Amino acid sequence: MDNYILFPETENVKRLSAALGFSQINFKGKDFEIVLASSQKELIQKARQLKQKKSQVFFQPATEEMLRFALEKVPIDGVIGVENIHRSDSVHYIRGGLDQILCRIAQENEKIIVFSFSSILNSEQRPRLLRRMMFNLELCQKFKVNTLFGNFSVAPEEMRSAADLQAFTRILRKSL
Repeated sequence: MDNYILFPETENVKRLSAALGFSQINFKGKDFEIVLASSQKELIQKARQLKQKKSQVFFQPATEEMLRFALEKVPIDGVIGVENIHRSDSVHYIRGGLDQILCRIAQENEKIIVFSFSSILNSEQRPRLLRRMMFNLELCQKFKVNTLFGNFSVAPEEMRSAADLQAFTRILRKSL
């Protein structure tokens, strides 16, 4: 299992990650990037520049329109934080950010839906976030979309072991 880390690379972090059971460590800025963009043109430019560096590129969308555009037309590897697109749920259903159409697009274009454990740790609305993740995971399983669970920690204290992340993933999948 790979570990994705948002803070600078150090030898202590590498040792800690290996001790936590991760086979590979990916650092933001070196191995992957998370793109934030407010317009379609800006997103395409940033994604193309980063893809030339041969690093993984994940996009964090702010709207459903940008999410769909990114899944359809932008050279990215995946999207992260789709469960944070909507501020509130509908009275009748959960607004997790994904739907069946977006899942089909993601599956056809071989995009990855990324789930961050750090977002759960730092969330003020954990129950809502967990339910949205479960909803999105259910859609991803139904439409065979690739998923990735990672730490995406911003500090060494937030890092969890590979076994913990695998157990968390199993719990989310079984609770569906």
